[in-house]
Amino acid sequence: MKMKPLFFLPGAIALMLAASPMIPAFTNVAFAGPGRAGGVGMKYNQLNLTDAQKAQMQQIKESTRQQMDAIFTPAQKEQMRLAKEQRQRPNLNLSEDQKSRLQAVRQSTKSQMEALLTADQKQQLEQLRQQWRQRRQQTQS
Repeated sequence: MKMKPLFFLPGAIALMLAASPMIPAFTNVAFAGPGRAGGVGMKYNQLNLTDAQKAQMQQIKESTRQQMDAIFTPAQKEQMRLAKEQRQRPNLNLSEDQKSRLQAVRQSTKSQMEALLTADQKQQLEQLRQQWRQRRQQTQS
């Protein structure tokens, strides 16, 4: 299955931007990318996380940021910084290796975060995902 290269870009950018002191903590909307109403962070914000869960999520987010930071070249990091200042999406020209490494980091992060959730929170998260898929399909029609 061939994925479009831009499919990974918003998530990668959002993770890098999440480390910015100007962006709210993960449990708010740190992962909300341009043109997205909410994003991953909003999903978790709506699950009424405990303080312990929030702290663990923050640790996972920091680890993810470090892992992703190691994947990008200095030129790509500078391009992201400039794009953020101009409120634009950068064209990072990611290599296939970078794309696969970013996908692996994102999948690992998702698994780690979902492992922290209670059964009720997981059920609620799935309901939220279904709602967002329906909205996305409606806007694409």
